[in-house]
Parts: sequence; C-alpha cells; structure tokens
Amino acid sequence: MAAGMNDVPREILHEAYRRNHLYLLKIPFHFGLWAAAGAAIWYTMDTPYWLPVGLLASLFIAQIVRGLGAIAHDSVHGTVLKSKLGSYIIGFLCWAPTGMSYTIYSNYHLHHHRITNTYPDVDNFVVTDYTKNPTLAKIILLCVYSFAYPLYFLFQMFRYRRRLTFAKQIRMNVELLVFWGAVFAAGYYLPWKFMLFFFGVPFILGSIFASITSLIEHFEMEPGDDDAYSSRTYATKRHFLNFLWNNVSFHNEHHKYPGIPWYNLRSFHEAAFKYYDKPIQDECYETFLPVVWMLWKRILKVDIAKLEAKYASIDREQEREKQMALAGISPVNA
Repeated sequence: MAAGMNDVPREILHEAYRRNHLYLLKIPFHFGLWAAAGAAIWYTMDTPYWLPVGLLASLFIAQIVRGLGAIAHDSVHGTVLKSKLGSYIIGFLCWAPTGMSYTIYSNYHLHHHRITNTYPDVDNFVVTDYTKNPTLAKIILLCVYSFAYPLYFLFQMFRYRRRLTFAKQIRMNVELLVFWGAVFAAGYYLPWKFMLFFFGVPFILGSIFASITSLIEHFEMEPGDDDAYSSRTYATKRHFLNFLWNNVSFHNEHHKYPGIPWYNLRSFHEAAFKYYDKPIQDECYETFLPVVWMLWKRILKVDIAKLEAKYASIDREQEREKQMALAGISPVNA
C-alpha cells in the first residue's frame, strides 16, 4: 500500500499544527494594502497615469482579496480562532470581498473535503452533463477554467442552500445584503473611475484567478481514500505570490491535513516533501503560469467519450442525492 504522506515524521506534523495568533495581523495588513492601492487610484484618477496605475492597482487588489479569502477559508476549518463567534466574524470579514456568502461557502467547502473529486463534487466540473459534442465540450472547459468558474459555482450553490437551516439561510442573505449594499452605495457616491479599478476590475480578475486555480487544484485528479492524492500543490517557489495569497497554493497539503493553519503550510511542505510518495511529489509544482498552460493543453486533448464512459455506470441524479446527504468534515474546533 502506498505511503502517501504517511511517512512524514510526527515532529514535523506537530510543528505544523502549532498556532501563532500573531499571523492574524495579516488581516489588517491586507486591508491596509487594499486601502493603499485605493489611495493610488484616487490620487491619480484625474491624471494621465490613471489607466496604468488603475490596472496595476486592480491586479494587486485581486491578489489581496485572494489572500483574505485564504484566511476566511481557514476560519471555515476552525484553524484561525478557537471561538466559533470569533471565527465567524473573521471569516465573514475576509470572505465578503469575494462577493459570496461566507455561510453557504462554509457548508459547501467542508462537504467538498468529504466528497473530493467524486461525481457530485462542485470542484469536479463534469462537462458531459452539458454536452457530448467534443469541440463544444472543450470550449466550455476552457471557458470555465479560464474565467467562468465563479458563474458555474454560483448556480451549484443553489443545491447547497437546501442544506442550510432556516436561520442560516437568513444569515446568508444578510451577509449578501450587507456586502452588496455597501458596494452599490459606494458606487452611487464615489466616482466611477475609482470604483472601476477599486472593485470592478479586481472582481473580474478575481474570477479569472479563481477559475485557473480551480483548474490547477483538481482538474483530472481522481477520487480516493487518501487525500494525499486528491489535488495539486503549485507556485511553491513564488514566495511573494504566496505571501499575498497566504499559502493557498499548498493545496495538496491542505487536503491531507486541513487542520494545519495557512501560515504553516509552506514550512510544512518544505520539511515534509522528501517523505512524500513520488506520485505526490510529481503533482507539486514550483511555478504557476506554466502549470496553467500545461492543463489548458490537456483540455484540448480531453477524450470526451472516455469521460462520458467514466460515469456511465452510475445514476447521476441518485449519486448526487446520496453524496449531498453526507455531512461535511468537521472543523478543528467543532
């Protein structure tokens, strides 16, 4: 039986699970960076430098929002604070800039860990549910994994809404009203030039990054009993990117050990990598964009008939209902 990551020494794991609340200072730091980017947009929007400064600031803001989302993601897993209320407040604060409800995301994400890469898993986009035409299927796959994944994700969340209690459905709607109400109010009172680059373009860029990172993390990864083989790790040598993203790219380590806080994932990877099985090492990449090119090329070579045959033996609707009835994994502090 393959060892997966099970040969990692206990002392390395013990150190990886150690918490350091000083890293929570990255929350005001990230919001401070966002404010600084906003100031750059504000003070240049009536100058000839408005467009290049705005575009660069938008790209930077998109990375900041992704980093804040990584902290919210850790709140879902209970690795930020022991207090459930404190975890919720931080989770909502850091997740709201994505435009999604933290409450429904929490339900979906813990369930995703339970059913990773199976047919009903949202992160397993099964294109043959929509078309059997090989050319059209490849076009759809490229669209979803280039920019349209959040749109697909939005429609998938309707089935997760049914998993929420009435009280949590109310909380979900309040979260959305609070954030989008603030956005529309800002859009009404603030100059359009400012809002374009402070929120509009970063939101579009964020959708693109969400799409291509979803591609990297789970495309063509198979379900199994060992989460060590469920996903890819990437951009391990892109330290500045991981600083902004709060190590969200160490995705394989997170799936195997979801209780490791975000700030320990990189050091854990570096200490534990030599103990991984070779198939796991082969799915760890030092770069970012070259991995995207590699997987986009795989999409162009996808065998749609083979993909359709993969799920031919199951009743898709019955399988979805069966898996949706399962509870998600428990947060660390549950």
